[in-house]
Amino acid sequence: MKFSTRQDIEAPAAFVFEHLTDFEGLERQAMRRGIAVARKSPKQPRDVGAGWTLKVPFRGKIRDLNAEIIACDAPNTLTATAVSGGLNMEIKTELVPLSPQRTRVTIGYDVRPKSLSARILVQSVKFAKNTLQKRFEKRVKAYCTHLSEQYQGAPKR
Repeated sequence: MKFSTRQDIEAPAAFVFEHLTDFEGLERQAMRRGIAVARKSPKQPRDVGAGWTLKVPFRGKIRDLNAEIIACDAPNTLTATAVSGGLNMEIKTELVPLSPQRTRVTIGYDVRPKSLSARILVQSVKFAKNTLQKRFEKRVKAYCTHLSEQYQGAPKR
């Protein structure tokens, strides 16, 4: 099952990529949402090989999730994978500079079941795919708006 969205940000691609790889800030955001986050290595890079173990509440249960950055081409793409039980997930972020001060962000999220119980879970989620797609778009749009506002308020270099 795939989700994807595209948003434009009023900020340069390098600025956007820097914030997408601000793993410390993203970890804090996850913790504020009730997700337990632990780095696989205390001094991990902001690049390929960075990894986390997470405990994510989903459908009334705490699910263990292992995430890792598998591809990084600054400031163009960032790809992460995650595994939870029989689910394999991949998030790919692509940045396209539209102008020196404007960037188009495309985020794709793909979920693939690898076990029977995971297939049943994904099948049940498919009934709510439109709602989940709208929620995904809303969250990405809010994050992109936040980045645009942060860039507008940042001191110019």
